[in-house]
Amino acid sequence: MLKKFFTLRNTAIIAFGLSGMSALIYEVAWSRLLSLIFGSTVYAVATMLCAFMAGLALGSYLMGQKVDKLKDLAKYFGLLELGIGIYGIMFIILLPYVQFPYFWLYQLLHNYFWLFLFAQFLLYFLILLVPTTMMGAIFPVVSKIFTRDLKKLGKDISYVYSANSLGSVLGPFLAGFVLIPLIGLTKTVMVAAAINIFLALIMFRFSTFRSEIKFLLPIVLIF
Repeated sequence: MLKKFFTLRNTAIIAFGLSGMSALIYEVAWSRLLSLIFGSTVYAVATMLCAFMAGLALGSYLMGQKVDKLKDLAKYFGLLELGIGIYGIMFIILLPYVQFPYFWLYQLLHNYFWLFLFAQFLLYFLILLVPTTMMGAIFPVVSKIFTRDLKKLGKDISYVYSANSLGSVLGPFLAGFVLIPLIGLTKTVMVAAAINIFLALIMFRFSTFRSEIKFLLPIVLIF
């Protein structure tokens, strides 16, 4: 019964919902961690959100140009999730070094308010470019997997978007009310990374990577 339910199509939309949840966990946690360097002013928060959404838009656009040519969509879904999870772990390692370019920009441009804000946006964008682009690229892939009939295209896309939106509601709730109070910011990011890596392994089960999972899993766990 469960095997019949967890087809590639159904698994992809559930995974997309969980991916949306992890993305918003990242957004809440990363915004708090980056505020330790960039500050928590309305300009800093708005700049972080602009950079985050710009990456999502870029990823969705770029993948939208190529998705119709991809054959093993489950593999690409898994690779994107794995990339996001690895970056989530690397973010914790690299975060202390972000202060150096920020302080250099502040010393250089602090007398030029709007120019400094623009430079701050570029720095935010560079920090978030890789993960947010991969997050945005997932939407066209899942839409391609889930869509079966052009006559029901609107209905199918609505399910895909709804699943991701529901995950996006759960993400900030879990981050703000459960994870951060209980385990702190760093471990919250690690939980989100673990979700992405788990989803990657699930999607690889439906791809040509299926036979390589038994070799990939120990490497991921050690990392």
